[in-house]
Amino acid sequence: MPYIPFPQILSGQLMNILINISLFVVVTVFIRYLVAWFVSTLAGSGVISYSAKTLIIKVLDILVISTIVVVSIHLITASLTPYIVATIIGVLTFVIFYYEIKEFTAFITVHLQKFTKGAWLEILIPRVEYALKGRIVDVQLFNSVLEDVHGNRTYIANSLLVNSIIREYKPKVYVKVKLNGLSSNDELVGLDTKIMYRVKEASAELPFRLEEGKTFVESIGNGSVTFALELVPLSIPVRASDITKLAKYLMNHLKEYNPEISIRLE
Repeated sequence: MPYIPFPQILSGQLMNILINISLFVVVTVFIRYLVAWFVSTLAGSGVISYSAKTLIIKVLDILVISTIVVVSIHLITASLTPYIVATIIGVLTFVIFYYEIKEFTAFITVHLQKFTKGAWLEILIPRVEYALKGRIVDVQLFNSVLEDVHGNRTYIANSLLVNSIIREYKPKVYVKVKLNGLSSNDELVGLDTKIMYRVKEASAELPFRLEEGKTFVESIGNGSVTFALELVPLSIPVRASDITKLAKYLMNHLKEYNPEISIRLE
């Protein structure tokens, strides 16, 4: 068996180690850029926000660097110690930062869903009797911000949001107009058209739009008739002054019927 000098053996082993490390680094970096490209594509198409994209890429870079360091140490020392140390650090990190990790995961999930910033939602939170209704105005790292039609804001933990029942929701203004003093059924003819005309006339100067297909007679009796109408607010929050103006306008233009008007906002 020919004699091979020890320095030559050592240099050969070192060369193999360097080649393996180089191949691993190239593959890891290639995968990193593939994932970063995919995340950038999601951000470009509006599926996730650019802040989420930046955060995901930062976490990805930390994972890539940590993986390269651990694997390189293992290849050089031929020891499992780096893996053991990395596992211990990973477990401790998970235990200590469990809440942050859970909320970060939920943060990504919220961005991947369709109910992101600007969406109107009805949220049924587990073990909560009433539903939250409003528009998502911001998705932060730990919380999402929900604003209702009155402009009040509610902060919901992202992990709670992704575990809730989510329904699409459109804010509505429900108007009931009761007209009194009708002496005969003949007076009912054309009243619905008159009510719709007056509401549309008022809406032209206010931030509301009448849903014409959702106007109906709720009740008739004792010389009175009650109409129910739906309006869609065109701006949020809905101001109390606009609701008051709508009520005053209808009261003034229907005063011959001694109207009773109720308005409910949902």
